[in-house]
Amino acid sequence: MYRIKQGEIRLLFLAIACVFILSVGHAISSIILILMAIVLFMGMTLFMDKRYFLPIMLFFLPWSPVLKFSPGTHSFYSMIVPCLFMLLILEYFIKNKKYKLKFIFIPLFLSAYTLIIKLVNGIIPGNSYFFFILLIIFIPMYLHKYKDEINFETCVLFITAGVLSACFASKILMTFPHMFAYINVYTWKRMGLTRLSGFYGDANFYSVHILVAIACLLITLKNTKKTISIMVQLLSVITLIYFGMLSVSKMFILCLVLMGGIWFFCFLIDRQSLKYKLKFVLFSIVLLIAFFSSSLFSEQLNQYMIRFSMVSDAQSLTTGRSELVNMYVEYFMGNVNTLFFGMGLSPVYVNGYSSHNTIIQMIYQLGILGSILMFGWWRMVYRGVSNKIKLSFVNSTYLLMIGLAYFLPWLSLEMLYFDEFFYITILVFVSKNYLSSSQAVKEIEGGA
Repeated sequence: MYRIKQGEIRLLFLAIACVFILSVGHAISSIILILMAIVLFMGMTLFMDKRYFLPIMLFFLPWSPVLKFSPGTHSFYSMIVPCLFMLLILEYFIKNKKYKLKFIFIPLFLSAYTLIIKLVNGIIPGNSYFFFILLIIFIPMYLHKYKDEINFETCVLFITAGVLSACFASKILMTFPHMFAYINVYTWKRMGLTRLSGFYGDANFYSVHILVAIACLLITLKNTKKTISIMVQLLSVITLIYFGMLSVSKMFILCLVLMGGIWFFCFLIDRQSLKYKLKFVLFSIVLLIAFFSSSLFSEQLNQYMIRFSMVSDAQSLTTGRSELVNMYVEYFMGNVNTLFFGMGLSPVYVNGYSSHNTIIQMIYQLGILGSILMFGWWRMVYRGVSNKIKLSFVNSTYLLMIGLAYFLPWLSLEMLYFDEFFYITILVFVSKNYLSSSQAVKEIEGGA
């Protein structure tokens, strides 16, 4: 299997150094240090080998809310894309003229569609709209050139390191009062309940990053043979579970249980040697006993007991989301134009409330017609990335696990305007290639 290269390790340490400088800069409110970190981030993204663009963006994804000088301003995480876009599009049109119509027709049609709908509704396009349009044009071009050079295991290393570093840093930085503009901590003092949300303002968004990192690690574990590597990955998984439980998110627990059940089923039926399975189970038991015998998890389990004791009906179970979905459905029934054509990716909501549901959000913003166009765009991206190897039942089930980690939270979060909508979806596509490629290697080895 693929081995992480020395250059990738150096790039990872550079990224860690960048967020360390950024953390210190925010801790002491030093504009100079924050500027240094942002310049380093932009330098890594613009001047490093472009095949590492996706791993770098995955590493910095949980850090994106603090890649800025002050709260309320645009993150440099999103602002780097237009710069990289200009570099790539020039190269693309010069060297790939015969492909340009194929990869820009749907993005341009979707752009024109949303712009017309937006203007018909009397809404002026904003910065978030332009960033969205840039991404739907940029991503197919980038993947067309670099799809064969993007490695899933490198992406897993970077997203895991990025999520873990953001978890540790946010827990430390939340002790600084001026950081509460970046870090929201939900507290119910009357009940003794505290929810951590990392650098994101939503504990559920925070837990999505953790769920995806856990799913990626569980997928790569199936091809990990070295004892030390297995232990490091298991330790990372358990650490991520601990930080995920700090969010006290019901969605996190639901997804974690489903993922754990799917992974254990795959582990049992996968064609691994008995020696490997026994070794893995032994390490797992030792680590689980070590961690769950401590007070760390018992405290978080108590927090969850408090949270679930607040549930009395479907409304409280979904924290009000079921009522929001009903409100949007009723709106669609009375506004057929919006149902079919949407609002054109505009920052408006029904009665001022977001739907907290990506599917509902897509229909409201894009309409049924625009959602079909968006689905066509994702299909084009997937077909461009996929290596066309059909997955076995076991590997299809592994793919289902990472799909659950990311797509199930769509039912409780609005993802459409966030970078996760693009970068993590691409990661899911890349994971399919990883599973099918490892499957092909095993079939060749078995035949030999």
